[in-house]
Amino acid sequence: MREPSFSDALQVLLLQAADEGRGDVLFGESFSRLANEVGPFMIGEEFPSVYLECPLIGDPFIDVTVLYSRLKPDTHVEHPAASGTEAMLDWFAGVCADHTDVCCGYELDVKEPKLPAAAIHFQPRAKTQLVRPFCEVVGEAARADLYLDLAERMPEGWPLSFFGMFRGRPGSPLRVCGYMGEDESDACAADPRRLAQVFDEVGFSAYDDAMLAEVGAFLAAVPGAVDFQFDVYPDGSLGDTFAIDAQFKIEQPDEVLKNFQDGRAARIMRLFEEAGAADDRLKLVPEVAFARALPAEQEDGSVGRYAFTIMPQWAKARWRGCELQPGKMYYYANAGFLKKEGAGD
Repeated sequence: MREPSFSDALQVLLLQAADEGRGDVLFGESFSRLANEVGPFMIGEEFPSVYLECPLIGDPFIDVTVLYSRLKPDTHVEHPAASGTEAMLDWFAGVCADHTDVCCGYELDVKEPKLPAAAIHFQPRAKTQLVRPFCEVVGEAARADLYLDLAERMPEGWPLSFFGMFRGRPGSPLRVCGYMGEDESDACAADPRRLAQVFDEVGFSAYDDAMLAEVGAFLAAVPGAVDFQFDVYPDGSLGDTFAIDAQFKIEQPDEVLKNFQDGRAARIMRLFEEAGAADDRLKLVPEVAFARALPAEQEDGSVGRYAFTIMPQWAKARWRGCELQPGKMYYYANAGFLKKEGAGD
């Protein structure tokens, strides 16, 4: 076969994920809109990082995050939901060559019958000097102070790394995320009162003893560093939502089933089930995993191995007003030519 376009490669992965009836159970009717809505966002110099978000209980749907690490100037998304973001992509094209560990992109609310304005995502990691220019170029200069002020308040072991903003939603919070270090995560799992100290320090008050115990149990189920999330409102206050992303750390598709039977994934899924935050669709989650490499013609006429991969990546545990919300599953979809052995050494 010839090298597929990024959009066509994503379609292959989506069809595989939904095969054998999984689509109706896991993704719902929004799956039928997915290829047409997401295809125009599949731009860039390499296959974007694509994350599929699905609930673990309640009405099924699928939302998508598309992130870029490398863009050429004048690369834009031809979709009404991306209108007004051309300057953002042009700015990032000029930045990504000098900062290889940053990315930007979109979060797409595909569950809506008509795709609303895409939320935008920026991951500066430790490059905080990029936060203000990014916010200015997207016309949200005041959001930079929200992120940077919270970054200053975060204690050691809780560094911020990325944020998202919902365009077209007046008064909406800035979604701020970071990586809780391994030592800090383990300490909070061992003694949830450590969480209370951090929450008090940063100004988060929507917790009680039961919520602290639940967060501690999730942290204990997946030892090591985890993502965390707060909402910051325009006045600088933190909302009543806190979340963690429990990474499964599955390296290969053939490890998925075992991980969901007796590994990290099994432990985190058990907590969701016991709390009533997941239902029987959990049984289908590991079946989504897929990896296949096929011979394909490259641009120079040579033949390489083109790989398609989709994997369950993490589950989100989210508390709002002290109450655990329905769990969410995130799958990572990727495609591209495999490097030849020894290439790049």
